[in-house]
Amino acid sequence: MLRAIWLTVQNEARLLIKDPIVLFMLLFAPLVIITVAGYSLGSLYGSVTNSFRVPVVDLDHGAVSNGIIAALKSERSVAVELLDNPEEARRLVTQRARTPIAIVIPAGTSAALAAGQKPHLILFVDPVRQIEVDALELRISELCRVVNEQARLAAQKQLEASSHELHDKLSRLTAEVEQEQTKVRTRVARSQAAIESSVRKQIAEAQQQATTEAEATIKEREGQAWRDVEQQLSQKQAILMDIQRYLIELQSSQHAFEQWLQQLKALAGSHASDIPPPPAFPKPVSEVELAELTKPVTPPKVDSTLPQAPTNAFSIKIAKKTSLGDSKLSAELEQFQSLNTPTLPGTLGFVAQPAGAGEAVAVNAFDLYVPGFGITFLLIGMMLGVALTLFDERDWGTLKRLQVSGAPLPGLLIGKLIARIIVGIAQMVLLFAAGWALFGIALGRNPFALLIPITAISFAAAALGLLIASISRAHDSVMPLGVTISMAMAAIGGCWWPLDFEPGWMRDLAQWMPTTWTMQSFNDLMVRNQPWSVSWRPLAITMGLGTIFLVVGIIRFVTLKD
Repeated sequence: MLRAIWLTVQNEARLLIKDPIVLFMLLFAPLVIITVAGYSLGSLYGSVTNSFRVPVVDLDHGAVSNGIIAALKSERSVAVELLDNPEEARRLVTQRARTPIAIVIPAGTSAALAAGQKPHLILFVDPVRQIEVDALELRISELCRVVNEQARLAAQKQLEASSHELHDKLSRLTAEVEQEQTKVRTRVARSQAAIESSVRKQIAEAQQQATTEAEATIKEREGQAWRDVEQQLSQKQAILMDIQRYLIELQSSQHAFEQWLQQLKALAGSHASDIPPPPAFPKPVSEVELAELTKPVTPPKVDSTLPQAPTNAFSIKIAKKTSLGDSKLSAELEQFQSLNTPTLPGTLGFVAQPAGAGEAVAVNAFDLYVPGFGITFLLIGMMLGVALTLFDERDWGTLKRLQVSGAPLPGLLIGKLIARIIVGIAQMVLLFAAGWALFGIALGRNPFALLIPITAISFAAAALGLLIASISRAHDSVMPLGVTISMAMAAIGGCWWPLDFEPGWMRDLAQWMPTTWTMQSFNDLMVRNQPWSVSWRPLAITMGLGTIFLVVGIIRFVTLKD
C-alpha cells in the first residue's frame, strides 16, 4: 500500500516536471491575480499613491473658492487643474482618464455664504466611475463641512465681538438715559408749574372777559326788549291821541250844537227857513284802532342763554419738548442704530451633474458588473470551448484526419472560431437580457447597438482561445494558463473595477487589451447613454487585437503541424 502511494507520488511529480508550464502556473497564476488586484485596489485603501486629476473652474475668486482650492491641493491623491471654461472641464471628465469629476465654483459663492444663503458647488461627474466619484464626493463633502465650520467660527467670533461692543454701548447709553431722564424730570416739573400758573391766570382773565361780555349781552337784550315794548306802546299812544282829539272835538261840537239850538229857538217861528245847518260831529275812532287799543301789551322775549365764551379764551403754552440733538445721547443712539447685526453664515453644499452630453440615467451596480463579469466568463468560456477543444482534437488526431479529407487547417480553425463566436454572442445577449429583466440594467438609447462590442469581444476571445491552445504543450496547462490570462486581462481591462484605480503602467498596459475597449464601449452606450457611433473606435481596436491573436494562433498551429 505504502509502495503504491510512493510510486504514484513519483509518477505525478515526473509528469509535473515534464510540463514546466503547469509548474510555472501554479505559482504564476495566483501571483498575477494578487499583483493585479493589489495594484488596482491599492489606491482605494490608500496604500498606493495614485492621484486623480480634478479640473476646478473658479468663477467666484473669493475666500471660499481660495480655501477649497488650497485644501484640494493639499490632498495627496488629488491633482488640481485650474480652468476658466466649465465646458472644457466637462469635456475632460468624459474624455480623459483619471478625471472622474470636475468642480465648478459659481460666481458669488463667498458672498452668498456670508449672507446666510446656501450656495452649491457644481460637480460634473462620470457615472461610469461612480466609485471614484463617491470617494472624491466624500472628500468634497468634508471640505464643505470644514468651510461651513470655519464660517460658523468666524461668525461666532464676530458675534462675540459685536456682543461685547453692544454691551459697552448699552451701558453707556443706559447711564446717559438716566442722566437725561433726571434732566427731563426737572424740566417737566418746571414746565408743569409754569403751565399751572399760566392756566390759573388765563382762567381768571377768561372769567373776567366772560362776565363783561355777559353783562353787555344782557343789557343789549334788555334794551331790545324795551324797544319792542315802546314800539307797541307808541302805536297805542297814537290811537289814544286820536281818541283824545275826538273827545275834544266832540266837546266843541257839543257847545256849538247848544248855541245852534239857542239860535234856532230865537229864529224859529216866522224865520224857520233861516235856521243854519247843525255843526258836523268829528270823525270817531275806527273800530280797528279801538281793537288795537284793547290788545294786551306782549311782553318781549328775552334770550336767557348765556353768551358763548370766546374760543381763544385759553392759550396754554407748553414747554418745548426735550431735543436729543442737544445732548450726547442722540449721538449714542445714532451709533446704536448704526450697529450692523452680524449675519449668520449659510451652508455650502454641492450638486452633481452628469458630464456627458447624453441623457442622465439612474446608474446601479449591475450596469457595471453585468458587462464586466459577462466578459470575464466569456473569456473563460472560450478557454474551455476553443483552447481545450482544439488541444484535445490535436492530441487525438482529429485535426489530422480532417486535413487528410482535404480540409485546410486555417479553414478548420476559422470555422471552429466562427461557431464559438456565435455561441459567445448568444451567451452575452442572454446575459444582458437577464440583467435587464432581473436587475434593471440600462441598455442605452439603442439596445441593438450593444451587439457591436459583443461581437467584437466574442471574436477577440475566440482568437485568444486559439492562441492559448497553440502555445500550450499539455492538456493540464491549458486551463491554468488560459484562466490566468483571461482573469488578468479582465481585471486589468476594467471589467472588475474602474481603470482609474490602477497605476499608470497598468493603465498603459490596459490599452493593449480588448477588454479595455469593450468595457469603454459598453459604458458609453449603457451608462453614459451616448449614440451608437461612439463604438466604432473601440470596435476597430478590439477587432484589430483579435486579428493579431488569430494570425499568431494560426501560424503557431501550422508550425506545430509541420
